[in-house]
Amino acid sequence: MDLRKSPPEMAPVKSKSFLDILAMARMVAEFDSSVLLVGDTGAGKEMVARYIHDHSRRRDKPMLTINCAALPSTLLESELFGHKAGSFTGAFNNRVGLFEQAARGSVFLDEIGEIDGAIQVKLLRVLQEREILRIGENIPRRVDIRVIAATNVDLTTAIAENRFRKDLFFRLCVVEIRVPSLVERPEDILVLAQHFLSELSVRMQLPDLQLHEECHARLLNYSWPGNVRELYNVMERAAIFSQGKTIRAEHLSPEVRKPESRRYLSTPYIPRKLKDIEAEHIRRTLEYTGGNRPQAAKILGVSQSTLWRKLQESL
Repeated sequence: MDLRKSPPEMAPVKSKSFLDILAMARMVAEFDSSVLLVGDTGAGKEMVARYIHDHSRRRDKPMLTINCAALPSTLLESELFGHKAGSFTGAFNNRVGLFEQAARGSVFLDEIGEIDGAIQVKLLRVLQEREILRIGENIPRRVDIRVIAATNVDLTTAIAENRFRKDLFFRLCVVEIRVPSLVERPEDILVLAQHFLSELSVRMQLPDLQLHEECHARLLNYSWPGNVRELYNVMERAAIFSQGKTIRAEHLSPEVRKPESRRYLSTPYIPRKLKDIEAEHIRRTLEYTGGNRPQAAKILGVSQSTLWRKLQESL
């Protein structure tokens, strides 16, 4: 279970793409409208959610976070809505759910695309009526909360496949904010790396750790499939092996150091049919976005329907 009141604070950024995201988040924060954050795993969606909460009128109340993919459906329902004692085996006491615990604050639902249909119906009621039903009760309870959700999957595809309710999607997606992956904003990589080292110096009681310039090219050339989260882990590993000294290239993880991990590789040119090149480019873009079709379509500069048609043609 991923349930906590204090997600990481917003790290410093300098890329225009992420600064634009923060500007949008600041405008959205003034209102209680639901927000859907879309982006790759580890890209910083929770930090953006925290930024929205911290700049809202609810800032003095808690923001509670739960990873919807981390719990089985029965346990997730109890965590979100609470239950009445005796309502099911093991329910020895009344339980207050997350929506009630976050009274006058915010709830961040991470991996919202993973919840099942029954919970989707109950969540729709929360958004429409601002009330919940504890498991085992038939009298609704009013809740005053703001809901911020996040996903790394294409919810439009989930809707088409009847795995996600269209009405819930539109309730959640009053404002959609796409959080760019780390490789899309290389200007932030070194800034974040040094910021994480400063944090680690305090947490690990090490001298003020500094990043040697020989690390710069390796960090900038790596593809960062795990995004900001992976960058933090790489810096933590480097801090351990540096023994409290300057972080050098040898302290970085093998994945970051090896040449084949670089974003740009030189390969011999082999002429091929144009349709094959296009199909491979689409496939690689989808791999890059983790299967996120709206993001892939945006990068490719085509509509989602055009992307879908080209995928069908390549089969």
